[in-house]
Amino acid sequence: MPALRSPRKLRSQALILHVAAGNAGASRVGLVAPKRLARLSVDRNRLKRLAREAFRRHPVRDAGLDLVLALRQPFTRESEAAWLAQVRELLGRAAEGR
Repeated sequence: MPALRSPRKLRSQALILHVAAGNAGASRVGLVAPKRLARLSVDRNRLKRLAREAFRRHPVRDAGLDLVLALRQPFTRESEAAWLAQVRELLGRAAEGR
């Protein structure tokens, strides 16, 4: 995916957001959640569902960007709220162009 090769990366404590130009008016999002950072498949699927829902509700959806969220730290259910807050913050920074 071209977004992974893009030089524009936004970082938080637990995530990296790769950003690339996409089709005008329609952004896309993907998630990289390796087994070594999210052991259970239910956790990986939950991460994907949460990321898609956060993306769906965020204005960046109309910015025409290709976005890929990649985990940097192990995910646990206890860290879910903090993880989701970081996703929203990164999406906001991508929408602003920072």
